[in-house]
Order: sequence, then structure tokens, then C-alpha cells
Amino acid sequence: MPNQVSEAERAMVALFDGLTRMQRMALLARLEVAGGGLYRALAADEQNLKAREKLLAAADDEEKNGALLRLMSTTKDRCEKCERTLLQPADGTACSFQCTFCDDCTAALKSTCPNCGGALESRATLQARMT
Repeated sequence: MPNQVSEAERAMVALFDGLTRMQRMALLARLEVAGGGLYRALAADEQNLKAREKLLAAADDEEKNGALLRLMSTTKDRCEKCERTLLQPADGTACSFQCTFCDDCTAALKSTCPNCGGALESRATLQARMT
């Protein structure tokens, strides 16, 4: 039945139980990259050229999604502008992509990430939201 959840799907969902948002993003990043490998393996066995191309495109998408989630779930310990070390995980500010800046550079950037244009927020606030 198409609308029934399989045991395998339940097991996949259970992997995420009890994890923080950041941990869920990191796990999903790993699963996305693994999914890309599965698509590539399917493509290697595919005789139909068009289907092989679609599978390889899907693999690329999975790997891009994994890279994005990895970026968004990896905290940094240095300001990206001045290289100042941020001693505590909550020091400084970051955007949703974890672009990280010290307070002085954040003020100079007017609390706007130069990489994505997103708002730079306190990393303590972002961490609280990620739990």
C-alpha cells in the first residue's frame, strides 16, 4: 500500500529521535551524501542512457544537499573576517549557514552576513534554537 509507512521508514525516522536540530542536520547531511553514492551505484548498472543521466543528476543533488547541511551544522571557532579565535561556542555571531564573526566585525558588517546577506545573530541564540 502506497500510504503505509514501512518498517525501514520507521527505522530511518527513529534515527532522529532525541537529537537536537543541529544533530539532526548533521545526520541528514551524512545520509544525503550516502544517498548520492546509492544513486551513483544505480546509475552504474543502468543500461538506459537517459535514466543513467537522471540518476547521476539525482546523485549530484543529494551530494549538494549534504554539503549544504554539513555547512549549516558545523560551528566554527574563528571570525571569518579577522581570524580572531572565538573561545566559547557561544561567542560572536553567525548566520543560518554558520558564517561566523566576532562582535567587532559584526558591528562593522552591520549585523549582515557578507556571504549570504542573512542576519548575523548571537551564536548563543542560534544554539538555543538548534536544540
